[in-house]
Amino acid sequence: MTARRQVDVLFDLSDYPKASPDSGAAAPARTRDQPAQEPTLADDNRAKRRAVYVAASRIRRIAMSPREQREAGWTPEQIVDYRTSMADFRIALCLAQGNALDDIDPASGYSMSRASYDAARQSWISSMKFHGFNPGYDQAWLNKAIAYWAERRPQFLVGDDWLAAGLAAHRTYWQTLDHPCTCPTCNEGGES
Repeated sequence: MTARRQVDVLFDLSDYPKASPDSGAAAPARTRDQPAQEPTLADDNRAKRRAVYVAASRIRRIAMSPREQREAGWTPEQIVDYRTSMADFRIALCLAQGNALDDIDPASGYSMSRASYDAARQSWISSMKFHGFNPGYDQAWLNKAIAYWAERRPQFLVGDDWLAAGLAAHRTYWQTLDHPCTCPTCNEGGES
């Protein structure tokens, strides 16, 4: 029998300790004349980043693939409850990271902000820059990524061609190395 992970307990971000990240270090001793030191903005930012890191770690720790759910013998109701809990976790994490509520997809909990779009776009361009583009393999995945954003934030895609930007970055990268691309399926290497 496969051990089941507990997924029905939601941890609120208020559960996280508010101490500074170097809580293991002893605080300097105060003298009677010295007032208590107020936490600085940098300390608050470090504590916030730490809380976000801990929350993301908890999400990864309880994440289960559909295969693991089937092997555990979950009922459809348990699967729906699990997905709802995971979406709630992601929403709380997005809010802790400073995303506006309007920029969070309520069904999945994922960020739909301009920064998330730019990160997804940059990831594709970076991949094409170094590895080229194989239409037989990469095209379907690129189309899926673009369709995802076209459905949720079509205004971000206006005048934005991920493939053209990626191939331009690829050509520029390999031309600076002064030899053609080493990927056997790529015909975009050093040629202009």
